Amino acid sequence: MSGRNTPPLEKRPERPKRRGAPMRSGDAGPAPVQRRSRLLAGAVTVAIHILVITALLWPHAQPPRPRAALPPLQVSLVELPKPKPPAPPEVMKFETAQSAPQHLTAPIFVIARNTPDTSDLLSESQLAGAAIAGNGGGGSCDMARAVQQALRRDPMVQAAVEDAHRTGKAVMLWDGDWVRSGDQDGKGMSAVREAVMWEVAFAPESCRNTRMHGLVLLSLADGRTRFALGAGDWRWSDLLGVRGVPPQR
Repeated sequence: MSGRNTPPLEKRPERPKRRGAPMRSGDAGPAPVQRRSRLLAGAVTVAIHILVITALLWPHAQPPRPRAALPPLQVSLVELPKPKPPAPPEVMKFETAQSAPQHLTAPIFVIARNTPDTSDLLSESQLAGAAIAGNGGGGSCDMARAVQQALRRDPMVQAAVEDAHRTGKAVMLWDGDWVRSGDQDGKGMSAVREAVMWEVAFAPESCRNTRMHGLVLLSLADGRTRFALGAGDWRWSDLLGVRGVPPQR
């Protein structure tokens, strides 16, 4: 039943819808469909980007290259000849183009061996006629004998002789000037020269000025190592580099 003043249902006006009110289940609208489409498109885009980045960063494994088969090695033992001993040192002399034959244009090398200097050594024929110390004569001024004894008792003299390789040889010691022996630095084999000059310097003046002629031969204790002094007319003081006063006739 209805009231008196109530209009019939078919004639009742529809109520206006409120803004912001949720749609009923019976209402149809495009909002959910569009939202799902957007989400699906975004997911597909993200998946494509992930696939592209993964493909770029994924290491590409290359198959190993096949190695070429190496031929087998054959090893054989060879006995090498023994090396020859080194040759003695040699000195090379160079000849200039002027001394070479005219038909040769290249320089000429001449090989010359180093030979020891033996210009201070005397032969037996050169010693013939030399006065031998200790054979008498000279009286109280036997300078040859005094110098010979000084050489024999000086150990430095023997060492100098061995260093100069003059043991058992006849050596020209002084011929107006002190003679260099071999490759010695000083003339007269320094120690030998000093021993002779020391003995002469402390001899009496009359003995130093004794007039001599020719060679005088002094020997060491072995009797084989000898020293020759003198040339022409000379005095013992000449060995000191001081000319003595000629004796009065």
